[in-house]
Amino acid sequence: MKLSFFGDTVLDRPYHIDFNIEEFVFNLETPLSCKGIPARDKVNICQEQSYIEETFKQKPLAVSLANNHMMDYGEEAFAKTKASLEEQEIPYFGAGIEGDNFNNPSIISFAGKKIGLCGYSCSSIQAVIGDNKQSGSALLEVTKIIDDIALLKSKVDFIIIQPHWGIQEIPFPTFTDTKIAHALIDAGADIIIGHHAHVIQSHEIYKGKSIFYGLGNFIFPNLDVPRWHNGTEFTSRRIKKQEIEHRRSLVVTLDENFQVDFFTVELNGDRVKKVKIQLPTWVPDSQKSFEKKLVYQKRVIMLRRFRRNPKLPNLGHLKRFFKRD
Repeated sequence: MKLSFFGDTVLDRPYHIDFNIEEFVFNLETPLSCKGIPARDKVNICQEQSYIEETFKQKPLAVSLANNHMMDYGEEAFAKTKASLEEQEIPYFGAGIEGDNFNNPSIISFAGKKIGLCGYSCSSIQAVIGDNKQSGSALLEVTKIIDDIALLKSKVDFIIIQPHWGIQEIPFPTFTDTKIAHALIDAGADIIIGHHAHVIQSHEIYKGKSIFYGLGNFIFPNLDVPRWHNGTEFTSRRIKKQEIEHRRSLVVTLDENFQVDFFTVELNGDRVKKVKIQLPTWVPDSQKSFEKKLVYQKRVIMLRRFRRNPKLPNLGHLKRFFKRD
């Protein structure tokens, strides 16, 4: 028996999974409705239908809603998302209001044991943070997460923390994220499984426990969506072709004894298949080392984009390339 964890997932249509799935949990990156008031000044994504069972041929044990797109169409779409999941009898966690602790934790049963799932979203990535009047993602706040872990310890056999964090396109964590992850393991979390960067991020073993800083996109189609709503209308569109690094992801698995394993997959067209990909392992040991590596990585990304779409760089491109911070 295996329990699989998938990364950022957007199901604009049914997809095909070309490997066996027993039980699973994933990050639902969009509301299951496009009706509502659009969030201002950001990229807004949504899906009108679930397509969960059509894609996976079964229901997940739970889905994380802690991300920066769940509130893209406000309270109305979020309410419809919860209603759809409840109708499908799919538990969810990581978003809601402060009064219900953002639906953290979701306690699921697996192989006769109990697992506690909690999701949180970093405030720096434009997630709407909920209070008792407005819904949103649970805030990635260390002291609050430690409190949640303390309450879970006597109730479950295994604690999983799923943070939505990191810098998009960067295949390693920030130094701050490493300190948070270590603090959560120290507090009693059994594994950290992160999302958001849209590429696979580093894997680290800390005190014998796994930290997966970012699983990457499990299923995330090309984008052609409205963005930058100014309160009255959208002012532009976000058009993005998902390159190979955005279509590759890490799948983390647990067996009935909570032994951790993983494999890598790739989305091609409408099919997800297993592929062999070298997993990044670099983790910064200081803020200085992180900043130095980040400058280098941004240049790598710019060169990669230039190779894929060669064009004469302008002054702005050159300034960004030679920028040191």
